[in-house]
Amino acid sequence: MEEEMKKDVLDSPLVVHKKDDASFQETANEVTMSATHTDEESADTPTLERHRFKKKKKKSKAPYVILVLVAIAAAVICVLVYNDVIPIGKPETTTTTKKSYTTQQVNEFEGIITVKGTYIFFEGTEVDGLRGLEKEIKYLEKGTKFVVQDEDADSNFLNFDVLSLLSQYSIDYEIKHIVSSGLIAEYEKMSTTTSAAKKTENQSDNKSTSSATTEKQTGNQ
Repeated sequence: MEEEMKKDVLDSPLVVHKKDDASFQETANEVTMSATHTDEESADTPTLERHRFKKKKKKSKAPYVILVLVAIAAAVICVLVYNDVIPIGKPETTTTTKKSYTTQQVNEFEGIITVKGTYIFFEGTEVDGLRGLEKEIKYLEKGTKFVVQDEDADSNFLNFDVLSLLSQYSIDYEIKHIVSSGLIAEYEKMSTTTSAAKKTENQSDNKSTSSATTEKQTGNQ
């Protein structure tokens, strides 16, 4: 009885049976390490297959970082060049400043009315008598002041004609007596030219007369 019970006792699952052992029994349902399913499993049932998945290599971010850095550097360089911080080979030009000197003529007779005899000079320019003087002063502001130079002026002409005309247009004046202003009237220029021509003519006549006298004396001898 005891022997029968010993036979019914199952072997320990930890016992490894080799093919050479007498206790090794080959079964049809032997599962190998390489098999992933048994024959008893139907074709419809899902099976577990061992798949080897290739690891996907993560793309490196280094190219994108380099592109961003290059773009930032280009932007900085453009700003520096635009602000002339970095010269870009512009030819150096030396600018020379030329000083222009302009001489402005100053009228020494500005604000002066000169009466020479019966001739009138308004600020150094001869005018056509009282009519010309009136044209010069009629549009001036009231209270405009002038210096009236008396250069051997005709007293009646100066006091009753020239000064009265100035008062008529509310022109203030101050009288000054002078010897010579250096101004020459057209009549004086003409008379000077005429007198010079007469003098030259007289000199030529005198020369011709003296030469004729000399010839007569030579002939008499």
